[in-house]
Amino acid sequence: MTTNTPTTSTTTGSRTTITIPWGARDALELELPPGWPPADVAWPDLDGVIADYPAALGHALDAPEGCPPIEGRVEPGSTVAVVVDDPSRWTPVREALPVVLGRLHAAGVRPADVTISVGVGRHHAVDAVAMRKRVGDAVVDGYRCFSPPVDDSSAYVDLGETPEAVPVRVFRPVAEADHRVLIGSVLPHLQAGFGGGYKLIFPGTSHRSTLGALHRMGLSGDASRLLGDDAAANPMRRAIRSAAGLLGPCLSISHLIGAPGQVLRVRAGHPDAVQDGLAAEARRRFQAPEAPAADLIAAGNHPWPGDPMQSFKVLLQHRAACRPGGVLVGFFWTDPAEFDRSFPMPALRAIAAAGAPGGWAIRRALALAARAASVVSNPGAFLLRWARELVVDRTVLVYAPPLRQRLGPRLGPIRLFDDRRRLWRAAADALGDTPAPRVRIFPQGGLTYAPEARPSAPGRHVVRSK
Repeated sequence: MTTNTPTTSTTTGSRTTITIPWGARDALELELPPGWPPADVAWPDLDGVIADYPAALGHALDAPEGCPPIEGRVEPGSTVAVVVDDPSRWTPVREALPVVLGRLHAAGVRPADVTISVGVGRHHAVDAVAMRKRVGDAVVDGYRCFSPPVDDSSAYVDLGETPEAVPVRVFRPVAEADHRVLIGSVLPHLQAGFGGGYKLIFPGTSHRSTLGALHRMGLSGDASRLLGDDAAANPMRRAIRSAAGLLGPCLSISHLIGAPGQVLRVRAGHPDAVQDGLAAEARRRFQAPEAPAADLIAAGNHPWPGDPMQSFKVLLQHRAACRPGGVLVGFFWTDPAEFDRSFPMPALRAIAAAGAPGGWAIRRALALAARAASVVSNPGAFLLRWARELVVDRTVLVYAPPLRQRLGPRLGPIRLFDDRRRLWRAAADALGDTPAPRVRIFPQGGLTYAPEARPSAPGRHVVRSK
């Protein structure tokens, strides 16, 4: 993690301007109110982008970590399930698949014995158009490709139950294959510490009952400290690894990624070995330096795609850096075609139509619901807890012009803006008489994260400002 990149932050008179990425190729200038002190700007460490990805992937597949190469594990007649992450991630799936499939076929595996499944979990199902965009025309035309139906129990194989009482029901083509190849990326995750690895199957290609049980692991222990956590200490990741023990052999091809098209590292091998190695590097590159709690946090959603509901993760990932009673500001580049990928538009419109009174009611209801759900261990309690901490404990302001134009000025208690000057005035009003507010800005909030403060542990690596 690097801070205060000099080429993107300028101070003129009493104003500070920070330039952040906006969408795939554009930039957005954030001009702080006059008189505010310079902000602390925290960028991820994106040094060392791989120049020749196919060569790097080939090298990783030649010498996988903790297991033999895939060519030594399959033979003519072997069945192989390839599982890729869904379109909400920017893993180089289309670039990886030809390399992997070529190796399988060179070892004698027929195209008819290979399936491609997208690990959607509870995300939006992948339709025919999205499937072609995700894996490429040649793969769709030459292989059986699936978006698992999360609620159709007949499409799943029951493999038993983990010691954590998680029912393990896996999509049939994945469960019944002789071998599995997982293609995904390691990114900060609010419950599993980091995404990637076996998570593409559990819950990516699992039945809703398995999905719900795994997400309830996010209520185990101190749920606020799971983001960026070590696998050995993370209850959800431990349950995922227990579930994997009921499945057959898997090879993980996993990536550390920057913006779309930027691959920082690719590793292949046993899913646990690959996951642990990339998670350690992600922690070094993406974890925010320790700092006093800020009065205001501003986070851009880059490089997340244009789904506004997924973009709220950037505020969740940096919430702990903001003091209770402070202000969280999101700068969300949004794609109108993606508005309802994670949340139906009629529901968004209904929340928006409630206006300020609805916002007040939602704040109050969330506080009560979160307490009630935590008492009965409701599977929605984790999401309710984070929603409460976003909109009850802090003021949330979001700059997202297309969303503002579609929904109006409010999404429940969240205020939406298409004018940056008005947004900053609202932020200043929310801070009230706070003298010289401390401001931290995370321009690429889809990569960076701020973990909850925790007691130091022997051997735990902590990133500090340069």
